[in-house]
Amino acid sequence: MSGRTDRLVRLSDDSRILSEQDCQAIAKRVFAFASGGGETSVNLMSWWNGELRWARNRTTLASDRRDIRLEIWRDVGKGRGNVSTNQLDDASLEAAVRAAERSAVLAPIIRRPTPTQPPLPNPERPKTAIWSDATYGVTPEARGEAARALIGPAEAKGMQSAGYLEMRAGSHARLSSTRMGTTPAPWDIPYTAWTQAQCSMTVRDKEGTGSGWAGLSSYDWSHIDAPALAARALDKCVASQHPVTLEPGRYTVILEPQAVCELIAIVATSMYREIPEQGQGPWVLSYDDVLGLWRSKLGLKVLDERITITHDPADPLLGIFPEPWMEPVTWFDKGVLTNLSFLRDYALEKLNVNAPRRALTGYRMTGGQTSVEEMIGTTTRGLLVSHFSDIRALDGNSLLSTGLTRDGLWLIEHGKISKAVKNLRFTESPLFALNSIEQMGVPVPVFRPVKNPYEQEAPLTPAIVPPIKSRDFSFTSTIDAI
Repeated sequence: MSGRTDRLVRLSDDSRILSEQDCQAIAKRVFAFASGGGETSVNLMSWWNGELRWARNRTTLASDRRDIRLEIWRDVGKGRGNVSTNQLDDASLEAAVRAAERSAVLAPIIRRPTPTQPPLPNPERPKTAIWSDATYGVTPEARGEAARALIGPAEAKGMQSAGYLEMRAGSHARLSSTRMGTTPAPWDIPYTAWTQAQCSMTVRDKEGTGSGWAGLSSYDWSHIDAPALAARALDKCVASQHPVTLEPGRYTVILEPQAVCELIAIVATSMYREIPEQGQGPWVLSYDDVLGLWRSKLGLKVLDERITITHDPADPLLGIFPEPWMEPVTWFDKGVLTNLSFLRDYALEKLNVNAPRRALTGYRMTGGQTSVEEMIGTTTRGLLVSHFSDIRALDGNSLLSTGLTRDGLWLIEHGKISKAVKNLRFTESPLFALNSIEQMGVPVPVFRPVKNPYEQEAPLTPAIVPPIKSRDFSFTSTIDAI
């Protein structure tokens, strides 16, 4: 790091995020400014974002941004105060510590008495693949060259393209003055650094009748074939021009992997053990009058038997942000609901376990060997769906949801794509679709980008899913959007 006369502390290009040594040095400086005894804790987060965005085949934004957030917590007497800053010079750090101490005395965040529970076990954080030198090493010049190669083919065919390339890196550490250099507490966070690369591109014709999209995200830029994504978006745009109106109804659908992932996202939000035991959610079975409690569907077949969904932090293709007590979990095993997440209080009371089970974030779904082309060839009449947008749940118990098809929808007749179709709104439960599967393809990574670099609890939520062919999928109305 280098300081300048304006007292702002900037990170050089070689140190766009804080290193482990930087975090420890900053923490020691903060601890040294504390007065009046008590514990001092710091939560240090840094991130770098390099991006290039374009619209109508011309660059609209090229930026290289970075920031630091330092949260300081001071325990003074029975109160706790905190303050945040992004300035790391001595004067700013000392002022922040004094402000946290005043906050603890004048407007304290009162610490509740420690509950009568056994001490938390010291968690082991899994070793995950979340850092890539290839991502961190992409320069602004390299992003410009990559964007030029993506825009060129669309422009040559008279199409309009829009999209972005984005590389991120971040670091996180939570340290305490009472445990510095000793065994950390369960709520401490050892230094963790991560990267993510994103590429998204939309191509549309000048008449506004066709649209194609393709995108992919990964912690490793070398895993993303950007020219192939651009070619796919262009091909979809050309093939989706001049769509016809199709009557809503139930159709056999072939969902590309991105559409499958977007549909499963509603399922992932329901994977909590407490919900069915309160008589709610899709995994509640029935009420037991004898025992006086709600039974869940744990151990029962709830999806097609070909579906297994696992969460393995060590999976080298996923890139899952490591969290305490994170472990490999099989959520669905050959269609059987085998696990739900739970909080520590629930674990202690009901399971005699002194640790929570983390919610489903990144996951891998099993598939088959049938290609999308083979699925089309075996379909008498159906629809090929690129992806969905604006999905929202309508009913929490059945997971009945609604959303829109976007960027490419085609009618299949007698084993061939016959024509492009105007987009449709669906009203369907993903559980119905996942229980009506006819064929499955090879699982592949999909687009699941980081939206907020400060979401350090789970900034990376990747997924590897297959395309599927499902019958009787319900479309309820047409929409004008392309």
